[in-house]
Amino acid sequence: MGTAVEKIFSRKAGRTVHSGEIVTVEVDCYMMHDLNGPVALDYFDQFHEKVKSPERGLISLCHLSPAPTAGAADHHKRLRDFAKAAGMDLIDTGKGVCHPAVIESGKVFPGCVAVGTDSHSAHYGALNCFSTAMGASEIAVIMATDKTWFRVPRTICIELNGQPKGYVCAKDIALEILRRLGETGALYTCLEFTGSTFEYLSVDERSVIGNLMIETGAKGAIMPCDRILEQWLSLRGIGYDPSLAVTADPDAVYEKKISINVAELEPLVAVPPTMNEAVPVKSLDRIQVDQVVIGSCTNGNYGDFEIAASVLKGKKVHEGVRLLIIPSLESTALKMAETGIYKDLLDAGAVIIPPSCGPCAEMHCGLLGAGETAFATTNRNMAGRMGSRMAQVYIGSPATAAFTAVSGFITVGGA
Repeated sequence: MGTAVEKIFSRKAGRTVHSGEIVTVEVDCYMMHDLNGPVALDYFDQFHEKVKSPERGLISLCHLSPAPTAGAADHHKRLRDFAKAAGMDLIDTGKGVCHPAVIESGKVFPGCVAVGTDSHSAHYGALNCFSTAMGASEIAVIMATDKTWFRVPRTICIELNGQPKGYVCAKDIALEILRRLGETGALYTCLEFTGSTFEYLSVDERSVIGNLMIETGAKGAIMPCDRILEQWLSLRGIGYDPSLAVTADPDAVYEKKISINVAELEPLVAVPPTMNEAVPVKSLDRIQVDQVVIGSCTNGNYGDFEIAASVLKGKKVHEGVRLLIIPSLESTALKMAETGIYKDLLDAGAVIIPPSCGPCAEMHCGLLGAGETAFATTNRNMAGRMGSRMAQVYIGSPATAAFTAVSGFITVGGA
């Protein structure tokens, strides 16, 4: 018997393992970005080693990109030079945000183990793998050895059934899960997803859900390998061994099981200062906003902007509201330009920012001042996350964001 994560670690360890055991395994893909990548290099330099398998690594310049300070530019230069010398792939300025770029890289595939120096690295579980966050020192060890250790996580099964209705998006599904589990309800567990809803969720939408599961304390989030994922991999020329795809055994032992009827959900919003305080949009009392942000690693995909443009086309952003649009990948930006979505958004009054993390991690490109309020499709809303600690950030879907940008207050569906 085995859960999906137990089966991944059993194969990697060469023996049957269960939750609670300590294993040392090879890592198939690792990522470090420009915030803690330089620290990882500081540790790695102490080993006096060469990168063992540079083809497994990715360096992403996305948090401080384009470089807002001379110090950031120095970090970027060091990482660029290291990537070139080591033969490691680089996601340079404007090319994309780390997590979406990683799953598009071809280095992540069903059944693999992937890690990143970013708390939201569970994102990659959309490809039916185990992925999680690592510290800079751990990434340095992986660069030198290809290996790391884990305590095999316990598993919570999340069953999603039914088709989303109206303006309910993947972000709303994620917020419902966060609401049910709370901030520590999945501490050091792996969330294993199943159910009929996946017939209606693209890989991009699955990644939105996986990305946010760290807000429950989860170690990882594994989505199913199905026809939709297989087609996604095929379109990108990402080959994999089908025998590595993981599904739990019928007698797998779960910590608990949560079932959600997605067809009954309505648009939700995470009320600051936590992501787990999710309430229906309609329950809010006309909360005025100064800024709307659509983008980042969670909702910077083409489908997200397609939804936003369908609401905004032919309309204007409300007076006094700043609408920031941040694609997660260069390829997304190019497609938006080719299909006319960029023009629709610009005509509505949006400001277009190059593919990057933008203001999400309180770095640059649209920070908030004291007393300001934002609605964003990003992934955290604690005090100071997007600028001043005296500002507030509400989190929700691209559909809600677009209606909010037009109305000037948090709403969805033109209410």
